[in-house]
Amino acid sequence: MSTFVKSTSPSLAKRIEKEIAHEAVKEDKAVKHALKDLAHLEKKDHKASKKTDSAQKALEKAERKEESTLHTLQKQAKKHDDAASLARRRTLEADNAYAQEEKVHRVLEKKKVEVEAAIRKKDEHERERLKRLEEAAGLSPQPASSLNTSVSLDHPENAQAEKGPDPRQLH
Repeated sequence: MSTFVKSTSPSLAKRIEKEIAHEAVKEDKAVKHALKDLAHLEKKDHKASKKTDSAQKALEKAERKEESTLHTLQKQAKKHDDAASLARRRTLEADNAYAQEEKVHRVLEKKKVEVEAAIRKKDEHERERLKRLEEAAGLSPQPASSLNTSVSLDHPENAQAEKGPDPRQLH
């Protein structure tokens, strides 16, 4: 800035006027430039604020998606655990059923052998009783083939016994 001189010279006054005008123009330019920079920075701040808001919303959305996916994963893991547990349970049930079937089959086979032996003993005792009856009646013993025929004719249940046990009764 210029100093005030109490001089009345017109050239000095013009020069001072020029300097003041120049200083005013410079200041106007500086203020305009500062306002322009301010407007530009406010625009950048607004854009940055928008980006921050957008990023925050995207983050929240990603977190919700992650929570949802985690929840879905946990549900699927539970379903898998339940299915695996059911498969193990069914395997044990199948093993138990197989073991029970084997046990029943062994008991059945044993019972078949016992029944066949009982039938053979019964047939043998029946022949012995018939033989004693014939001897007591004074008849001579008949050959085995004719004895079986007469037994079958006299006692139909013995005819069945000679053929073997009725398979329907064994089951």
